Amino acid sequence: MRKIFVAVLTAVVFTMMCGCSSAVGGVSENNDENFSAPASEKASSVSEEPATEALPDTSALETAEGSYVYDNAGVLTADEISELNSYCEMLYEKHLINAAVVTSNSLGGKTPYQAAEDAYIEIYQGRGSGLLLLVNNDTNYDYLYRTGSCLSFIPEDADSNAFFWSTKDIINGDYRSAVLRIMQLGERCPLYVFDNIGKLSQDELKDIESTIKKSNKQLSLLITTNGTDSTNEEICKSYCERRYKGDSGYMMMIDTKTNTVTVTASDASAAGFDKAVAAAEKSVKAGDIKAAVENVLKDIK
Repeated sequence: MRKIFVAVLTAVVFTMMCGCSSAVGGVSENNDENFSAPASEKASSVSEEPATEALPDTSALETAEGSYVYDNAGVLTADEISELNSYCEMLYEKHLINAAVVTSNSLGGKTPYQAAEDAYIEIYQGRGSGLLLLVNNDTNYDYLYRTGSCLSFIPEDADSNAFFWSTKDIINGDYRSAVLRIMQLGERCPLYVFDNIGKLSQDELKDIESTIKKSNKQLSLLITTNGTDSTNEEICKSYCERRYKGDSGYMMMIDTKTNTVTVTASDASAAGFDKAVAAAEKSVKAGDIKAAVENVLKDIK
């Protein structure tokens, strides 16, 4: 019987459902490395069948330019891979989620968690907010590996619901629906604030997300710790181009390692933000990230 594993922030939860089980293990993200899952466990049970959610409409999605689906087990058709690639690219660009799907017939002796973590490191160098689904036909334990905002904004009940129905999909041989159902969880993540290191509380993040949305200005906020060889300007520009592909918008990046702020524009110069950036950095050093965002918003016409 197929068993499905899904990564959450704090605990390992075993839930028995219709003869199948789903296990939940934790993982944390710190831009450069992922930490091992906590060992705490607790038991729970589901007494009734959860409500199902409609699968997302993928008909209007453009054909993906990148590759996000690695069907090593050969369980998907070419059309299904193309569709899922397009959906994952939407998550990658709109929610800034490093999305991926990996199917495998052999884990080479690794645990599902280890295989999923290694795949994420290989594909995304272990960085950013990520959502990687491992479909494991070796030991039949699937695993959803998540980092950054994917840890904070995908609640446990949503995980359990999605995995309950995806298990039924897989039993019926419908891998396409199973994968789409799980990756749809990524749409619960923010559209404007991308906290890759868990700097903000959920209330703080939701407050800043609401502030940007109400401003009707195209600004996104990236909070990270730059542990790469790239400059903050290069990172901020790449995220801005990714988020506002073909559109006008601004990306504000806070590097918590140096408490510095960088602002860039997708289709024009971000010159003239020196005063706003200086004020924003002062607010960041004082621990007030919302005020930092408001300083930058004021200078966006």
